[in-house]
Amino acid sequence: MTKPHFDLIVIGAGPGGEVAAIRAAQLGLKTALVEKRPHLGGTCLNVGCIPTKALLESAKLLKKFTKAQTQGFSFENFHYRWDKILERKTSIVDAQRKGLRFLMKKNQIECFEGVGHFLSTKELVVKNETEKTELTLKAEHFIIATGSVVRVPPGIDIDGKIVHTSDTIMDIPAIPKKILIVGGGIVGLEFACLFNTFGSEVTVVELGNRIIASEDEDSSKELHRCLKKNGIQIKTGVGLEKITPKKDSAAVYTSDKEENTYDCVLLSIGRTPNTQALGLDKIRLHMDGHFIKTNSHYQTSVDHIFAIGDVIKTPALAHTASAEGIHAAEVIAGHSPRLIDYEANPSAIYTFPEVSSIGKTESQLKEANIPYKIAKFPFAPMAKAKIEDDTDGFIKILYSPEYRELLGVHIVGGKATELIAEFVLGKILETTVDEIAHAIHPHPTFSETVMEAAHAAVGAAIHM
Repeated sequence: MTKPHFDLIVIGAGPGGEVAAIRAAQLGLKTALVEKRPHLGGTCLNVGCIPTKALLESAKLLKKFTKAQTQGFSFENFHYRWDKILERKTSIVDAQRKGLRFLMKKNQIECFEGVGHFLSTKELVVKNETEKTELTLKAEHFIIATGSVVRVPPGIDIDGKIVHTSDTIMDIPAIPKKILIVGGGIVGLEFACLFNTFGSEVTVVELGNRIIASEDEDSSKELHRCLKKNGIQIKTGVGLEKITPKKDSAAVYTSDKEENTYDCVLLSIGRTPNTQALGLDKIRLHMDGHFIKTNSHYQTSVDHIFAIGDVIKTPALAHTASAEGIHAAEVIAGHSPRLIDYEANPSAIYTFPEVSSIGKTESQLKEANIPYKIAKFPFAPMAKAKIEDDTDGFIKILYSPEYRELLGVHIVGGKATELIAEFVLGKILETTVDEIAHAIHPHPTFSETVMEAAHAAVGAAIHM
């Protein structure tokens, strides 16, 4: 039987893989997509970014309702239905799944369900355990985009009832009364805000000395302050030692010698590259632990095999993987795309308030002995922030004293993940703080704070 033959096979249909496949097909390559799940979209769409943000949007609406009395509204017998909130989340995910299937059909991309495993540098066997099938595919090029999996400490049993990871907690049938979140990173803190808003007693333990350690220290401190103000207990320098399951709860022992009982525990201590099942030892790809080594065009040590997203040592973000996927597809198609500028690659954290950034942190600039100046402006004085009851946070610009270009931007605030886009474009265009200050921003908006921060850099902050 003839083995199906393609110009390109993309392994993994997350935000990196599906975007790479679509771009490759647009460029005329006969493309196949291999995905182990029955649905496309990877972790991001199925148990990550999209369902989480759908739930957080419901939490935002609840926060608005709780503040509504200050605007003259009164709600008698107000209540929410968690089951309906979960239904809405699922409907959004389903709609996106259908949209991806349509795009694959539109771009004539063949999709194969199963786990891909290299037989040779040009052959991939796809095993579908559910249907007990096995199919061998051939291709001239491959893109590995298999993403990452949650990291679980040894000796911990994830039962999906009391003890959860971000994969299993997404469909929790009821809001927990008392939840412990292990890990003060992005995922853990987003869930902390979600459950706190819906009434859970939330405790976060973080082994490091501060939360969101990858962000600027000022951002970390401000978010910590806001979460504490909202009633979330955060313990830094504290790790998990043992979980003892009970009937409807778990006794948890932490390194600060405390024992507490929770009806829900969420383990959120990071993710690890999903590369172990690919058979990479057979094709002798150069590795760095579980990460795949690539050049700046995402080409591995086998020149017709590429790798993108969480399987390589670049920021493990959905939008980063998508950009890398487009780049790799264009290289394979014979184009010469511009290298990705990771200094302009935004982080986005959907806590309450949100956090976002590009470029260097202040500590990174100090360590590298790079001269810098700081321009900082809070949201509190801004009229639109008061109008929307969202006055926490600030915009902090780190810029060069000599050329005045952006070195790093750090935002904490209600619209942080939207406002950062202006700085992304500014960074790519080598914009100076003077040019941002000169650009007229609409009034009243949150974006005025961008202009005010830039005005601070030129010595003329207006509303402070």
